[in-house]
Amino acid sequence: MAYIDLDIMLKTLKILLLLIIFLAAFYFSSCTSGEYEVEQYKVDYTEKTIKIDTLKKITIDENKNNSERYTFTIQIGAFSINENFQRFYNQAVGDLGSGVYHEYSGSLHKIRIGKFNNRSEAVKYTEYVRSKGYSDAFVITRKF
Repeated sequence: MAYIDLDIMLKTLKILLLLIIFLAAFYFSSCTSGEYEVEQYKVDYTEKTIKIDTLKKITIDENKNNSERYTFTIQIGAFSINENFQRFYNQAVGDLGSGVYHEYSGSLHKIRIGKFNNRSEAVKYTEYVRSKGYSDAFVITRKF
């Protein structure tokens, strides 16, 4: 009968265990490709500038016969950078039609649509404009 030296058997077992650990580490580290899934998002940037001193609240009682006359329009954007204004204006004309116009006031290009004699018509149309994606649209009242 052959006897195996216990010391040699322990050394062999240690070497075998280290070899298994090394191979497992090599296998699992080589399984990754080094590439990651990248999700791309398109972000539409919209510049918004509001001058508080240009916005005044006007209360109008449409039932009264006032000698003062008002018109109502909807503002959908205001831009100080000309390139942003041009891009937004072209998109708005494509979405909302030829009724879109712009005014230059101060340092802002203001993009607007519609001229209404009745505030309630302007508010209704504002809801339509918002449904087209122009969520910041609001009614402007002008005295003439």
